[in-house]
Amino acid sequence: MTEIILMAGGLIIGSILCFNGYKLFRLCLAVVGGVLGYVGGSFVCEIAEKQGSALPEIARLLITIVPAIVLAIASFALYMKALIALTALFCSYFVYKDYGDLFPGSGPTKALLPLLTGFVIGMILGVIVYFAQKWTICFFTAFVGARVIALATAPYLWNLLKANPYALYIQDTLLGTRVTDTPALTACFIIVAFGAAGLVVQLKSSKKK
Repeated sequence: MTEIILMAGGLIIGSILCFNGYKLFRLCLAVVGGVLGYVGGSFVCEIAEKQGSALPEIARLLITIVPAIVLAIASFALYMKALIALTALFCSYFVYKDYGDLFPGSGPTKALLPLLTGFVIGMILGVIVYFAQKWTICFFTAFVGARVIALATAPYLWNLLKANPYALYIQDTLLGTRVTDTPALTACFIIVAFGAAGLVVQLKSSKKK
């Protein structure tokens, strides 16, 4: 039941960002901050559990909910000043989560490389969006919204698709066998499809003003 609620919440939040990001940019930054706070807290819990530290439910709630609230409020209050940091953190987690297995190395190095790569890409994108015009804000919010939608739906969709040997073959051919049991390619398709649709919708709606 909790997973269904989270998936529905991700779809709603992602759709708002993807299709209305430009008109609600400040609010969208707060939403992104909240999502990043929650994801960051979940990431900490995941690392703790991998190290053999079982966390009680109340601790998991505090570690995920408190950063989500703090980052949401800070993002809304700081507005554009928070944009670059949020973009860097978002891309860092995105690259690590979906494409970390494609990077060489082992242990801490394997985790550090995708995190740093995503962080650098995010910093560059954040600076571009900060100083750019309307269309880049539309692109940024469409992409972030599409990524949130993918985060909520890709694992479930991939569980349905991977029963088909052709789906496994296509993913292995494009990304290699290291990501066979992850929804990396499914997430990629969702991001491209929703990101493109969101960008078109936002650019058209902004022209009407």
